[in-house]
Amino acid sequence: LEELKTKLQNEMLNELYINAKVKLVEPKTLERSMGKAQRIIDKRPDAK
Repeated sequence: LEELKTKLQNEMLNELYINAKVKLVEPKTLERSMGKAQRIIDKRPDAK
């Protein structure tokens, strides 16, 4: 599992340029989010 965690961290850094802490949890243990989804609009001039 440590290998998977490290791979995910590296993939996010290489693709998204973010350094994130990854925590693996058992399936179906995350709480469902409440409320409406928040949308983000990328207004950078070089955004695709």
